[in-house]
Amino acid sequence: MKHQTPDIVIPLGSGSKHNNFELRMALRGIARFVRDPGQVYIVSDQLPEWVQNVIHLPADDPHKHNKDANIIDKLLLATACPELSEEFIFWSDDQILLKPCCLHKLPAIYNPRRRRDFNAPRIWHRRMRNTFDYLQKRNRFLECNYESHTPQRFNKKLFSELFRSTDYAREPGYCINTLYFGFYGTGGKLEQSMVKSTCEQPLKLNQLPADKLFLGYNDAALQGGLKPLLEAYFPTPCSYEKY
Repeated sequence: MKHQTPDIVIPLGSGSKHNNFELRMALRGIARFVRDPGQVYIVSDQLPEWVQNVIHLPADDPHKHNKDANIIDKLLLATACPELSEEFIFWSDDQILLKPCCLHKLPAIYNPRRRRDFNAPRIWHRRMRNTFDYLQKRNRFLECNYESHTPQRFNKKLFSELFRSTDYAREPGYCINTLYFGFYGTGGKLEQSMVKSTCEQPLKLNQLPADKLFLGYNDAALQGGLKPLLEAYFPTPCSYEKY
C-alpha cells in the first residue's frame, strides 16, 4: 500500500540575518532527500523572491514577546487549508535534512529534559514550565519534552482542535511540540541525539555529521564556520529555487 507523503509546513519569520540562506538550505535538503515529497507550504509575511513551487500563505507576526504563538498562528492557518494532507510535517528553516527520509514514518523526537530542568527566569523556561503545568492539570505527566529542534509530524485535525481550544497567545505561552505530544501521546519516539546533530557555537569541524538524519543550528554556528560546509553539501539550486 502506497503511503501519502505528508505535506511540509514551514512557518517563516522575518528575522533572518543571512537573506534567508537558512530557508535555501532547508529546501535543498527536502528536495534532495525526501522520498516522494508532498507539497511545501511556506507561511510568512512575504515570500522570498527566489522561492518557487511552494504554496505561500500570507501571515505576519503580531505577538511581539511570544514567538511560539506566531508559529501556532501560522500552523493553524495551514491546517485550515482543505488541500493540506491529513498528516503534515512542522519544519523550521534552520532544520536541515542530511540523509534520505520517509516522512510518513517520522516518529516523535524528544529531548530528555524534564520540568525540573527548566528553572531559569527567561521566557523559554517559563514557557516550558507553563506547558508542563497545562498537561499535568489534565493528568498528562511527561518525563521528557519534545522541543528537539527537529521536524515533527502532526495530525492536522488533532492539531487544530488542541490549539484552537488553548489560549496560546497569553504569555508566557506554550511549547508547541511538547503540548501536542504530551496531550495526545505518541505512537513511538526517538531521543534527539540518535537522529540529530546540534550546532549552536562556532565549529571546529571540517565536514557535516555523516551519521545523523537532521542538523539543527543557530546564527552563532552559521557565522562560525557552518555556512561553507552547508554550501559544499548543497552546492546547486533545487526545484524550490528560481536562482
